[in-house]
Amino acid sequence: MTVEYLAEQTKQKRQLIFDLDNTIYLETDFLFRVYNEISKTSVNTNPKIVYEFLKKTFLNEGRNNLFNKLENLFPTESFSVEKSLYIMRNYRCDSCIDTLPWFKEFLSKISNNFIIKIITNGRPQQQINKINSINFYWPKNLIEIVTASSYKAKPNIESFYHLKDAKKFISPIYVGDSLIDKEFCKNLNIEFYDIKRLLNND
Repeated sequence: MTVEYLAEQTKQKRQLIFDLDNTIYLETDFLFRVYNEISKTSVNTNPKIVYEFLKKTFLNEGRNNLFNKLENLFPTESFSVEKSLYIMRNYRCDSCIDTLPWFKEFLSKISNNFIIKIITNGRPQQQINKINSINFYWPKNLIEIVTASSYKAKPNIESFYHLKDAKKFISPIYVGDSLIDKEFCKNLNIEFYDIKRLLNND
């Protein structure tokens, strides 16, 4: 499975739809910027210490209760779960995050009127903020995003039918990275392209 395969499928008039996080870009590129913003709100602690704690804890333990752990470790600070979540859910930067190399390569091989169609789970406004923070090197009017959680999150198939002309798609392919994405495709009876297979070959 290669980038060339995906590009060739577009020439066959097959519709490609993409997941967002860790498919088009690395989610940590966004999250670590958020963690940096949160660390800047510290008063009594060096922001670098706060940032390194957030980054290391996320990498080692995941995101579960991350902001609770932050609040508990730095009791003299004004950190709160609510405040940290507010910063995360409202953070955006203008085209400051790059797409993954495979996606750049893919776009270089397709027609310049290709519409990038995205279906993504997650809080709708946060996902929109991510989109606005990514430099696609592509016209914004040629990017269509459906936030699945505005309807029913993947693997429920409802979000698929909120893409423009979804019922007219020819043998669509969904490009994603997770078991949820795979189940989403199974529920739709469409091809799943596991981007991890491509990335692992790099």
